[in-house]
Amino acid sequence: MTLLRRRLRALRSGIVFTRVFEDHEVDRRALAIERDDDVLVIASAGDKALDAVAWGAGTVVAVDSNPAQLHLLALKLAAVRSLDPDQLIELFSEGRSPGARAIYRGQLRPLLDQRACRYWDRWIGIFETGLHVHHPLGLAMASAGFGLRVLGGSLLVPAIMRVPDTAAQARAYERVFRRRFWNPVTRWLLSRTLVLRSVVLDPQERTALGSEGFAGWLETRVSHVVATSLIRENPYLMPILAGRPADPRFEVPWLRAESQGRLSDASVRVRLVEGSVVDVLAAAPAAAYDAVDLSNVPDWLGEADRLRLWDALGRAVRPGGRVLLRSVFAAPPAPRGRAAGLLIHDAPLSAELTDAERTGIYRSVVLFRRTVAEPAAEP
Repeated sequence: MTLLRRRLRALRSGIVFTRVFEDHEVDRRALAIERDDDVLVIASAGDKALDAVAWGAGTVVAVDSNPAQLHLLALKLAAVRSLDPDQLIELFSEGRSPGARAIYRGQLRPLLDQRACRYWDRWIGIFETGLHVHHPLGLAMASAGFGLRVLGGSLLVPAIMRVPDTAAQARAYERVFRRRFWNPVTRWLLSRTLVLRSVVLDPQERTALGSEGFAGWLETRVSHVVATSLIRENPYLMPILAGRPADPRFEVPWLRAESQGRLSDASVRVRLVEGSVVDVLAAAPAAAYDAVDLSNVPDWLGEADRLRLWDALGRAVRPGGRVLLRSVFAAPPAPRGRAAGLLIHDAPLSAELTDAERTGIYRSVVLFRRTVAEPAAEP
């Protein structure tokens, strides 16, 4: 099979996300996971579940309505049990390995259940063509990165790798690169529905972004990130702007060599659940979780499901527990009904977390704390 045919075939794997594009340092501060905490996360690419284990969680429920995402997490759980740090970086950070099939057959497949084996028997070749560029979203991000490197010219990557500090990086960006990246053509492209569709998957989010000046606030957020964090230490923007992953020392926590000992029993601690996070939380026992990370899922929900979600969170999160979400909306989703008295917005910390988020794509990072006291009954 030719490389082109293999690439076209790989687009049908069903995987949407191969990286979680949400800052793990923000997650760590917000969720404040303590030893043996019970945590619920959106499975997505699997990074959040594995990071939670690395931070000491006792149990992690990873929920996703897309079975392909759960199969990817299952593969990562097998990998942390059987592979060395260099192999993990090659497969999941670089996302490309000519020896992927041999590694899969000899070390990973024996650790997978029957469903995951059937899936990966068919799709393990995506690690040969490129894990992070085998799916439509990954291709769109890679194309955007290529375009930015063309606009930035030959000085871009050396500047990223050599600037001594964030102040020098900000000066270089303002002096040379900002006007190259943000010009009438790129702003026009970012306002087009076709372009938004390639990187913003939910129609509701696309509608909001189209009416809320997506290009303007994205420029503001990216400019802030450039001024406050080194791109070469940023595992989210480094692959886009430099075309290569960040140094393994700056990768997501579960991929770092020092985390491997803490992940030895991750397959026991992490439970994969296929379905709607709203349904899973609604069916959970009372006070089941110390921390819940919703990613930006509330942005995608209709009003009825949001109301169900808030009600379920008010019951399923323990007193003193934390609920984290991100939003691209100017006004992020907020608890309604009885949950409004149970889930209290930590505004000061939310503002700090939004400021610290290094991906540049979210307007807000919002943390709620489950109050210890029950709200007073209405007369």
